[in-house]
Amino acid sequence: MPEIAGPLNVKMKLSATCPNSTRTDTVVAGHEVITDEPEERGGTNLAAAPIQTFMASLLGCTNVITNKCARDLGVNITSMEIEMEAELDRRGMFLVEPVAVPFPSITLNIDVKTDATDDQWEKVVDYLHKFCPIAVVIRASGTTIHENWNLIRD
Repeated sequence: MPEIAGPLNVKMKLSATCPNSTRTDTVVAGHEVITDEPEERGGTNLAAAPIQTFMASLLGCTNVITNKCARDLGVNITSMEIEMEAELDRRGMFLVEPVAVPFPSITLNIDVKTDATDDQWEKVVDYLHKFCPIAVVIRASGTTIHENWNLIRD
């Protein structure tokens, strides 16, 4: 288990300005993240919609945590590509009615180049399910995440 420098619990601080009703300019750790809505929903389509950046965060977290887990378990990953399909119940977004689980299911198709055996990879995936904070939160909301791992042996 890696050693952690500093406190275990930290606060994330973000700030945002909202130049109009659809665009949000957020600053986090010195980086600007812009979200906007498509033109058909009143936006300017300047950037990805908030809901799209939320899904992109799952892809990023899956990449980072899978690689950390693999390193911790002595498994080499040469490359990884992820395709996602998310089912979205838009009734809540359009104010029709509240929706308890806006994303009933998410499917990740993941191609990984690795030298891992099937048993080693099973341990990597088990670690990922325990330690990917974005996926943990999404699963806790009631969403089912299906992962289709395609291992390409180096």
